[in-house]
Amino acid sequence: RQPAPLRRQLLDGAVDVHFADGDWIYGATEKAGGFFCVLDGGIRLYAATSHGETVLIDLVGPGRWFGQAGVLRDGQRLVTAIADGPVQALLIPRNAIVQLIRQSPQFIDSIMQLDAVHFQYMTRVVSEVLTLAPRERIAGRLYALSDRVAPEAGRWRFSLTQADLAEMVGVERKTVNRVLAAFEKQGLVKRSYGAIELLDRTALAHIRDTASK
Repeated sequence: RQPAPLRRQLLDGAVDVHFADGDWIYGATEKAGGFFCVLDGGIRLYAATSHGETVLIDLVGPGRWFGQAGVLRDGQRLVTAIADGPVQALLIPRNAIVQLIRQSPQFIDSIMQLDAVHFQYMTRVVSEVLTLAPRERIAGRLYALSDRVAPEAGRWRFSLTQADLAEMVGVERKTVNRVLAAFEKQGLVKRSYGAIELLDRTALAHIRDTASK
């Protein structure tokens, strides 16, 4: 969505990076040394609780940017990012960001737009977790995750276990298992070992939205 010259400058300052499955990309409270775009593979984002535990809060797939929080003010990371399988990504180091801002001050607005998109996404997710019943909450979270990965042949596949999904929506695993079994029977999703595939994204959105009216 950014002007072509700005996109070209961004790519000129990018570094191609690779991670193996389980690699620690950055941790919460580390200094934000740059931000990333996923080219291939996936990223898991974890947040720390007040009890010192970590919970899975989001997945990031190909074509999506992450890690921009804090880069403008040389601040700290808010979450921990870990590679989910082999990952190829672009890293925009902070020194390249500083140089780009000097050349094109409007790049500050571009990063702020990216921040706004992510904030809107997480606000919607949190509001659904707080207000929807488990069935509708699970439907809404699966629909939201479909915006975080690229579809293949009209389907969205997540490297996500039922325990992971239970953690993300704040319900027991047996509840997720029961709801997904019903969704699968209706032809909305397909379950496999360590993965969930969306077959009917529109129907999941309808389940979510009908409950919220």
